[in-house]
Amino acid sequence: MPLDTHRIPENSAFFQGHSNQFFSKDKFSFEILLNYEDRDKSEQINIAKYKPIFLRYINTFISKRQKEGYSVDLVTADDLIIQGIKLVDNEKDDGLSGLFRLSPQAAICKKDNCNQYFLIDKGRKCGHNDDDPWEQITFLAFCDECGRYVPMHLMTNIGHDCKKCFQKNSLNRLKWLKKDDLGSYSVECINCHYTERLYFYECDHTVHKTNQILSNKPKKRFKGVPARAQTIVHPYVVSIPDIPQEYEIDSSGRRNRDGMFLSEAFRELFSPGLEESLLYLPEFHAAIKSDDYFWESRRIEDLCEELNLNIGNKNEWGSNDVQRLIRSIIKDVKVKISEGGNPTALKSKYGIEKILNALNQVKDIGIDENDLQGMFLLTSVSSTENGELVPKKRNMPYYPPENYCDWLNEFGLKQILHIANFNMIQALLGTITGSTRRDPLLFDPLLTRSGSNKKPTVFVRDFLTEGLVFQLDFNQLLNWIDRNKMTIDPTMNILPFDGDAENHFRSVLSQNERCKLAVTVLLHTYCHMLIQQSTIDTGLEIQSLAERIYPKTASFFIYSTSGLNIGGLEFTYDSHLEDWFKRMNEIASDCPQDPACMIDEDGSCNACSYVPEFVCERFNQDLDRSTLVGGPRFETGYLNMSGYMP
Repeated sequence: MPLDTHRIPENSAFFQGHSNQFFSKDKFSFEILLNYEDRDKSEQINIAKYKPIFLRYINTFISKRQKEGYSVDLVTADDLIIQGIKLVDNEKDDGLSGLFRLSPQAAICKKDNCNQYFLIDKGRKCGHNDDDPWEQITFLAFCDECGRYVPMHLMTNIGHDCKKCFQKNSLNRLKWLKKDDLGSYSVECINCHYTERLYFYECDHTVHKTNQILSNKPKKRFKGVPARAQTIVHPYVVSIPDIPQEYEIDSSGRRNRDGMFLSEAFRELFSPGLEESLLYLPEFHAAIKSDDYFWESRRIEDLCEELNLNIGNKNEWGSNDVQRLIRSIIKDVKVKISEGGNPTALKSKYGIEKILNALNQVKDIGIDENDLQGMFLLTSVSSTENGELVPKKRNMPYYPPENYCDWLNEFGLKQILHIANFNMIQALLGTITGSTRRDPLLFDPLLTRSGSNKKPTVFVRDFLTEGLVFQLDFNQLLNWIDRNKMTIDPTMNILPFDGDAENHFRSVLSQNERCKLAVTVLLHTYCHMLIQQSTIDTGLEIQSLAERIYPKTASFFIYSTSGLNIGGLEFTYDSHLEDWFKRMNEIASDCPQDPACMIDEDGSCNACSYVPEFVCERFNQDLDRSTLVGGPRFETGYLNMSGYMP
């Protein structure tokens, strides 16, 4: 028997083709059962590097749900599976990416307006033939308190005994005034025609087959929700720019395996709670430089000599010098242990415990993996050759607006970078059930394997693409924060300041969460305004773009997710920046839905700033045009401060 197929574009496969997702086809509703693994892709994933990042995301979500009684354990490093997802990206390729089935498996008989409810796998009880007309019932019973959803007949009075003639299980015929309005539905006895309104039970937030508790909140009545794409189940996807460091690029400009080897070595030598990204922090470099016992080791002296590093001037080393030494130590110890060396002696000789102490000193610092991604985008090595995986960066368009520096200043920008030919890692971490605005989100990891051996699984894909990094001016940002501090936090001391504006800005955000949120809303809104106005010049649909927000670097990143990258962002960067920003400024200043948008909707709506939820990393939250143009919440708009110089 041939399998039915459903095609999903590669760039949206994570969002529309993941396990548990519903989709519609030929007037029927289907549910995706599983995704297949791409074993070749799985072998290429730097699991040692990315697993701690994925674990942090997943366990943060789970721990928040646990406070509401969600009875599931935190995920351990040993349990988490990371797999490359199989994608069939054109009709000529053989194979499938996964399996799906008809769901919900419930219907009504349409022969002679019968309208009797039946389960498709069990057949009709009304006496009509299996080949007579029928129609799928696409509603599910859904609890928005705990995220539980089940076929409608399990949590309604469908199939109840008749209260008039007492016929068993006879309330099976559906009637309605409006087909799409469950509030107008009633159920009729097939024996005596007694009728009562359709009603839903209360949910006790427990999966009774497994006795798993989903929530300890009071019972809440189920409601009917159509089983369509992203009405109940939403994907949670993170995107990580995989920007190589200089040591990961060989002489031909191609990526070597040094990065993967370093990640594996780091995981073996240090605890799972420590992330490799800590090695790049200036605070880590300062901590290791200040440990005199570390530098007294004879092996450290020898390594410095081999690397042409003057240990006597270590306090004057740059970050690259410290990183070179630490990478060499970690890789040397890994190699020698794998060759049968004594782990305890090697760790002592190479100062691994001292490195561990320095890592523990900085593990709780306010710079996370997301901030480091922003730093790597802004500072990473650019291609000088024709290597396939080396990003190519430019900070000047071929045809910039006239007086480009003044133009940047007008929009509060420090720089705009175009980055081409870089690798983007996309990871499907799990699903969000119900509202994406709920706090906490009803997150569930995806499970693969069967029976009692089910394991939480992250599906990963990577693709070459292009993007634009927009970095705001730190002086203008500090001035904007100061002018709006009565809204943000009146106790803040922002201006004046001594020293570098970037360091002062990062310090302010690290010490004040309300300030960090305000900057995040500004960056996020700025980003959405540009995405909304991008299609005219880029030739890309909004669905083919995505975003990353980096508060600590005052930047945001817009990149293409299309499998067919036509260079639309580069073309716009080189030739149409001025038109793009002019349209952005106009829609930010005057939304078609104003004043309702600015006043009643807190400065964001479908007409001006919303994008499809799978495009937005924050599900269209943390948006407010008053951050850009001023309004009821932020008196001074960032775009109203053109030309400010401290």
